[in-house]
Amino acid sequence: MEIVNEELQKNLNKVILVKLRNGTEIRGVLVGYDQHLNLLLTNTEEINPKGGVKSGLMIIRGDTVLFISPSI
Repeated sequence: MEIVNEELQKNLNKVILVKLRNGTEIRGVLVGYDQHLNLLLTNTEEINPKGGVKSGLMIIRGDTVLFISPSI
């Protein structure tokens, strides 16, 4: 878990891509997280084949996260 914490810390205030267990992909700026991998993102966008759906602030529950990746 220490490695996960270090990587999340490196990516604070940077754009990340989060894939959820239901297949949804969310891109946004990581502004916070906790020990349960709950994520707080701002300037979010739901990525789908038809285009992105922009949102504002989003809280993602940690048990729904499949993976987190730095976004390009």
